[in-house]
Amino acid sequence: MIRDGEKIGIVGAGISGVTLAYELGKKGYRHVTIMEQGDRVGGKCHSIEYKGKTYEMGTLIGLPSYKMTMKLMEEFDLQDKGPLLDRGFFNRDGYTTSQIPVEQLSDFAREFKHLPELLGRYEFIKAPGFANIPLELCKPFAAWCDENGLFVLKQVFMHYFSAFGFGSIDEVPAAYVMKLLNYDNLMSFIEITHMISWPQGVTELVKRMGDQASDLRLTCGVNRIDREEPGRVRVETDQGTLYFDKVIYTASLRDLPDKVDMAHEDRKLLESIIYERFRVYAYRVDNMPKLSGYIPGNMGPGRKGQMMAWYHRWADLAETDLITVYVAESESMSDSEMRESIEATLASLGGENIRLYMMKCWNHFPHVDTDALQRGFYTQLEHMQGKYGIYFAGEIMNFPTLENCIIYAKSLVERYF
Repeated sequence: MIRDGEKIGIVGAGISGVTLAYELGKKGYRHVTIMEQGDRVGGKCHSIEYKGKTYEMGTLIGLPSYKMTMKLMEEFDLQDKGPLLDRGFFNRDGYTTSQIPVEQLSDFAREFKHLPELLGRYEFIKAPGFANIPLELCKPFAAWCDENGLFVLKQVFMHYFSAFGFGSIDEVPAAYVMKLLNYDNLMSFIEITHMISWPQGVTELVKRMGDQASDLRLTCGVNRIDREEPGRVRVETDQGTLYFDKVIYTASLRDLPDKVDMAHEDRKLLESIIYERFRVYAYRVDNMPKLSGYIPGNMGPGRKGQMMAWYHRWADLAETDLITVYVAESESMSDSEMRESIEATLASLGGENIRLYMMKCWNHFPHVDTDALQRGFYTQLEHMQGKYGIYFAGEIMNFPTLENCIIYAKSLVERYF
């Protein structure tokens, strides 16, 4: 069988990379090498351990509607229920508030009744990728909501989109918001029956999948990729030169033009990708409310650098003083100014003895703006699949959630391998 001898290289050992390797293995590929520049697998799946318990510094939760994720969890024996995610909403002064003001409840009920029919027009958004996006989904999500009379629900969408570092709904195209918050996913957030919270940490899934790879190489940065001839791709790495029949690239596509000789139009296409700078802080704090919280007043584009949400993991199962805090990075604030702001907010919520434990800063949510989307960014990107001997998967292709990355990785293997 050709697959048994064909060599496939995968750049990046996040959820996309290990899913690709796992799916290729199931199809008979025996020579799959994953090259990861870091010293661990997982990418933005980054679980840490503190006092014998896991905490998440990257990917936080999964939803009951994540069918592909749950299937993989079953296959890798990771079905134990994690801590519950009890949540509340707070104003900027630290006082409890409601997600929807009382005076807007009747409008909310009316809009909510209309929502299934409205979102039902866009069921195609569940398919892998962003092919054939209609023009109305290229405009900012807030503008799309206003056109469709979702004035109250617009804020509900914002709570679950912006708090996780995906930017402002006043700027981000509607198609991206709907990838995260299609009707099933939105209902999971609203009902919050049981989130997937992985007692051993979300990274455990990636580790177990990575262990199945025939050749996983850590601290193996990729410096150069050249297609020497059809069926032969040379990859220069920190561990030497490797040769493959095909390469799948799951790392940041913004960096790819520095590693590959590509046509000017392809280079310009990848340069249009933008990111959100997102920070996750782990703080040791006493006397915090025994729940996780959202602060909607800090989620607007003018509130970068302010604490948008926090996660009080294990609150229902054990005493813990470690919480994680979520902040959209502000270019106009220094590190110390952002910390001072966060710590003042923690104190307003009742927190005492506040001590920073660690912080992770992410180049988060690769995407393009409304203009690039209207110009057919994803159509052009899909046409690049296989060009230069390189195929693309990862966050930019289908939105950066576990489920969407898994869906696209599986689809890529089905289409091209």
